[in-house]
Amino acid sequence: MSTAVRVPPEELEEIACPYPEPQLGFLVHEPRKVNNLTLIDGKTFLSTTVSGDITPAGAPDVGFFHDDTRFLSSLELKVGGHRTMVLSSSTEKTFAAKIELTTGSLAQINSFDLPENTIHIRRQQLLASDVLYDSITFSNFNQADAELEVEIAFNADFVDVFQVRGCARHKCGHYYRPLNRHDSLVFFYRGLDDVSRETVVTFQLPPDEIDNNTARWRLTVPASGYKEVLNTISCRINGKAARPTDKTVVQGFRDRREAYRRWEQESTSFESSNDVFDEALNTCMADFHALQIPVGDQHIVAAGIPWFATMFGRDSIIAAYQSLLLNPRLACETLRVLARYQGKESNDWLDEDPGKIPHEYRSGEMTRAGEMPFSPYYGSVDATPLFLILLSETFNWTGDEALVKELLPNAHAALDWIENYGDLDGDGFIEYKRRSTKGLTNQGWKDSWDANIHRDGSVANPPIALVEVQGYCYEAQYRMSQLLRLFGETDRADRLRKTSAELTRRIEKSFWLAKEGFYAMGLDAQKRPLEVISSNPGHLLFTRAIARDRARSVVQRFMRDDMQSGWGWRTMARSERVFNPLSYHRGSVWPHDNSLTAHGMALYGFREEVKQIFTALYQAALNFRDYRLPELFCGVQRHEYDEPVHYPVSCSPQAWASGTFFLLLTSVLGIRPSASRKELNIVNPILPDWLDFLKIRNLSIGDSRVALDFTRQGHRTFCNVVDVSGEKLLINVAFRK
Repeated sequence: MSTAVRVPPEELEEIACPYPEPQLGFLVHEPRKVNNLTLIDGKTFLSTTVSGDITPAGAPDVGFFHDDTRFLSSLELKVGGHRTMVLSSSTEKTFAAKIELTTGSLAQINSFDLPENTIHIRRQQLLASDVLYDSITFSNFNQADAELEVEIAFNADFVDVFQVRGCARHKCGHYYRPLNRHDSLVFFYRGLDDVSRETVVTFQLPPDEIDNNTARWRLTVPASGYKEVLNTISCRINGKAARPTDKTVVQGFRDRREAYRRWEQESTSFESSNDVFDEALNTCMADFHALQIPVGDQHIVAAGIPWFATMFGRDSIIAAYQSLLLNPRLACETLRVLARYQGKESNDWLDEDPGKIPHEYRSGEMTRAGEMPFSPYYGSVDATPLFLILLSETFNWTGDEALVKELLPNAHAALDWIENYGDLDGDGFIEYKRRSTKGLTNQGWKDSWDANIHRDGSVANPPIALVEVQGYCYEAQYRMSQLLRLFGETDRADRLRKTSAELTRRIEKSFWLAKEGFYAMGLDAQKRPLEVISSNPGHLLFTRAIARDRARSVVQRFMRDDMQSGWGWRTMARSERVFNPLSYHRGSVWPHDNSLTAHGMALYGFREEVKQIFTALYQAALNFRDYRLPELFCGVQRHEYDEPVHYPVSCSPQAWASGTFFLLLTSVLGIRPSASRKELNIVNPILPDWLDFLKIRNLSIGDSRVALDFTRQGHRTFCNVVDVSGEKLLINVAFRK
């Protein structure tokens, strides 16, 4: 089916903006529906209600988005003037939705009314590239023909993703009256960036009429027969589609299933004694397939849906780190893409410095028109050291010397940024303070305005030195000292080893709170410690920046009741005066945050604690669609028969939430590869009580593929090496005290 529509400019009639500002049109926000259906293909995604509709029109949690723009803001099916009733709905991986519907009692012409539950409606929606296929099949189980009045309302507001997120604009571009072409309906918009955007709705079965953006069909569905209405919605930028759109829906399904099959073949597979956990891992695997954004001949992991379907330095790095167990290629390509956009100059508008790794890259109208500084934007204090950590760990998994040699100039530039630009006041710590008027106030992973706060409720003034960022810098410098030495750069390797050791001493001196037996969250502009008990110091375990006795104190503090919600560790302890379990960062539960802390605990040998949090997060996942952990949920205390309390605008899927189980498995199984030495070490493996066995196949370590069986017998977990293909690999299974 071709969706090519060419419209002469003289046929376009400009109209006033017919849409309210999203921030004003939805002043009372209902929570984002946790059971919304979400389909993804890179930077294109669809979010609908369980009926497959985009309603209410223009709502901030639904729409068909492409390239940071909403190309469809309303899609509503009615039969006989009424909405349909949802019987069930599900998704196939992340590219298709299957929705079963029916109608109430319908009036018929020249016959008795059609009883309810007589018409079955199967709605299938497929997302392929920037094209949405919406197939609606009406099956008649009545003994006589059924006359159906079917209508579908469409609208396209072309708002930028920043507007959807609540950023108001004082002016917009040019809207034009939609054009009705009998077999198509075309919406037009020319933005302030002088880019034209079009939404093309093509009808396989032309409507009997199109009135005010609503298409209507008068269908006669024979007794025991069916009729299909198939509509195709495609996105065009400056008159061009991202990819050819002349495929049938059958071919679209075939292509997407084949692409996923190839992804499965190249990735690690998992099979356990727990079918539900297997489904949860399959969901995570599908998420990582869908969230890959093509950038030239590489891909990078997008952060999440609906707000962050884009390159996102910190999130992309952490998600790639978490998923090394699944597929190391994601990390290799993420590193290459981020290196391509590494900072080259000092630019206050972009918060850019030489060597700095980008935070977020947008290509929507507001960015292109210069209203927002995301082209790309560099306001992230932690992406740069995390880039170096990922490079080192990727080498451990792949042994890819060519990758390291290719990225060594970028690694040196990142190290230079830490040494020459990151320390804003010369105290030896890395701080942040925004320079861009439209930039982020807080530039760590807890980036909400009130995330960094003192116990008395006063918000910390920048420049702020976050404790986890110091740990990242230690780990980055220590790892790079080892990597550079391996590649013959001994002078800088020696300097980095010394610098990293000095940093650990400074962390201990300035952040350790003797009274609390814990570390401060950060230091404010006056170097006053933020003494609140938070999850930030857990990342010091992940980076191994503290001594073992201090690590034990941190672990013990995490295991106290005020940090444990019952579903996972909170971002802030319940005992704090400023604790708020419903907030974004002051008491909520973030799965990725839990996974990094748990991984650090495992590195220090605290496996039982890791097993406990693994169990809590697994039990939380049971309460979400497709067993998918969301970006975050509320830190309300768990009680018997409770479910996790949903956060209103949590992203799902979110890459680093989807990576949580993979990193937790890496942690509890003690998987520590050294591909350059052709070794795989498995140290003190342990399975949680709800897993009797776990089979891992096609695990990629360098140029080897490994098959492992883990079996739990009581409190002991054993590992059996089933097979090694490719290059020879030494596998050591060790049980240490």
